Amino acid sequence: MIDRVCAGATLASLLTFSTPAAAAGPDQPFPTAGSPPALHFDLTATQVKANCAAAIAQTKEKVNALVAAGGPRTFGTVVLPLEDAFADLNDETVVETLLSQIATDSGVRDASFACQNDESAFQNAITARPDLFHAVAAASAGGTARTTADRKLTQMWLVLMKRSGAALSPADRKQFVALSDKLNAMESQFAENLGNDKTTITLTAAQISGLPEDFVATLKKTDSGEYVVPVGESTIEPFGQNASDPAARKAFYFAYLNRGYPANEKLLGDAIAVRDQLAHLMGYDTWAAYVLADRMAQTPQRVDSFLSALDAKLLPRAQVDVATLTALKSKDLGVASATLDPWDVIYYDEMLNKTRYAVDDHAIAQYFPVEHVEHAVFDIYSKLLGVTFAKRDVANVWYSDVTEWTVTDAATGRYIGDFYLDLFPRDGKFSHFAQFPLLPTRRLADGRVRAPVSAIIGNWPRPAAGRPAVLSHDDVQTFFHEFGHNMAALLATAPYETLSEGFRQDFIEAPSQMLENWVWDPAILKQLSSNVTTGQPLPDDLIAHMRAARYVDNAFFTTRQIALATVDMKYHTSGPHVDTAAVYAEVFKDESPLPVPPGIHPEASFGHLMGGYDAGYYGYLWSKVYAQDMFTAFARGGLESPVVGARYRQDILQPAREIEPDAEVNAFLGRAMDPSAFYKEFDEEGNPAPAPAPSSS
Repeated sequence: MIDRVCAGATLASLLTFSTPAAAAGPDQPFPTAGSPPALHFDLTATQVKANCAAAIAQTKEKVNALVAAGGPRTFGTVVLPLEDAFADLNDETVVETLLSQIATDSGVRDASFACQNDESAFQNAITARPDLFHAVAAASAGGTARTTADRKLTQMWLVLMKRSGAALSPADRKQFVALSDKLNAMESQFAENLGNDKTTITLTAAQISGLPEDFVATLKKTDSGEYVVPVGESTIEPFGQNASDPAARKAFYFAYLNRGYPANEKLLGDAIAVRDQLAHLMGYDTWAAYVLADRMAQTPQRVDSFLSALDAKLLPRAQVDVATLTALKSKDLGVASATLDPWDVIYYDEMLNKTRYAVDDHAIAQYFPVEHVEHAVFDIYSKLLGVTFAKRDVANVWYSDVTEWTVTDAATGRYIGDFYLDLFPRDGKFSHFAQFPLLPTRRLADGRVRAPVSAIIGNWPRPAAGRPAVLSHDDVQTFFHEFGHNMAALLATAPYETLSEGFRQDFIEAPSQMLENWVWDPAILKQLSSNVTTGQPLPDDLIAHMRAARYVDNAFFTTRQIALATVDMKYHTSGPHVDTAAVYAEVFKDESPLPVPPGIHPEASFGHLMGGYDAGYYGYLWSKVYAQDMFTAFARGGLESPVVGARYRQDILQPAREIEPDAEVNAFLGRAMDPSAFYKEFDEEGNPAPAPAPSSS
């Protein structure tokens, strides 16, 4: 279950920021071309390697030329050429690097991972160059950046280069670059190991009791008649919720949380050690201190206080959740006193939904056939954000079940960009569910704007033969969330790739977390649902039951998020030598109502910590505070209000990194962020109301 998080009573004091000065409105260019850039996905491993090497060489020549050029150092002679050089590199190697996540050929994936490493190593070396850093600093000091976007871009390049070691001594800089290259290689290998994972468990016919027929129909059988169950993101929910055999649940649980072990556990430990070295080279005591210096949260101490306050508030409630599930297990087994094991949680959470709230996830899934959900999501976002979608009949795709879609501005008819949907699992593919901003919005030298291209890559359960693929409500929520990221990537209008590719890391989830609220609204649920047999939407009584069960075990699942964020912070504040398994177990023992059992290694598949969320996993909780406050504007104005949607598009999505998050939220809400809306979710769950929170401004 995604993003089930909450806050403690001291949250407002932990989220106090200085009020930024009013910023000028962002530039708002739109593409004029009616087609996306030409992308060629049918590359061989040899082509990937050659294309990557050529693009890196060309970029190096461009950077050398701008450093060697005479004349004054200005935005136009230094910062803009530097931005264009790296934007060109991204544009020219976007396929070469994406193939690591989507290619069916292992050789192509290997070449793509190698390209990622080569490109990262090149960027590490370039951004650490003192001569380039001094040129950018001189351009900044000259005051030639005239617009908000130009000034922000200059600032971001200066910060990036400082944080890349450009201001270090020659010896320290050389070490910093070498360690950064080593770290990038570890992170790529970690992801590759998970992508190539083919873990399965084999069960008898008796052990698959309780599993839905359509799920069983997708399983392969051995010659002896046993069933082979794939263990991964696409199977954990249907299996865990329905497998009535405790031994089968335990087998799946252990297999799932040992993916990537032992190789990935070692990679994570080695990465933590390298990060600690990098932090000390930059003058920070810990990697977390180094990372957070460029985030909204600012310091590890602030994050620790934030997480501790949440856990103190919620752990008692989470223990009640566990007691409820334990009692249900006792009743189910007909014993006086059962023990709830971690592999029981999803199963008895589902049973609680069925028995107390009359919510059966499998039955609900029959109302969410994939094709209907896709189009309903398009319709809702179309109305909300003033855009239209159209499927490309002649699509440029990398696999037979991938689809390509165009996005057009409804008011003007202007083409905005394209996106891809790659939603079903296959061998070697990215193993989770995420949005990839392939080509961010970019203004070209001739004034035209190059259209953005995005992709959502996921792992929904494949349909059984002759049956439509259906989604759980949680799947629908995930898709709605990722589609929010998709629209953020496509509707950003900042003129430079660096500014249009997202938000600060601890705000980046907020817009999509806000949009998760839509899939709990009765009117929206009616639109999203269509029974696979009757075509009828979810009935009112079932929607009422779903909404009543929305916060079932919410505190338990939130304490798990808190524990994961705490694990991350301890990994990155405890020096170079961390026993990752021991820390994980210790944190869950202290901060979660259920400890982790011996014999599992969940750290080996904790991909966030090797994929950009290191010392940053807290951001899911942090950004949810902003998400729920932003939602108040729609709660007042209407979830399908094009007026509120237009303001959201203008104030939040279009500026992207051009304006800081607090300023964007202030513009959208007409006030500073207020965390009280976030508390309400847990008041509804039955917690006592918190004390009045002080202002966050």
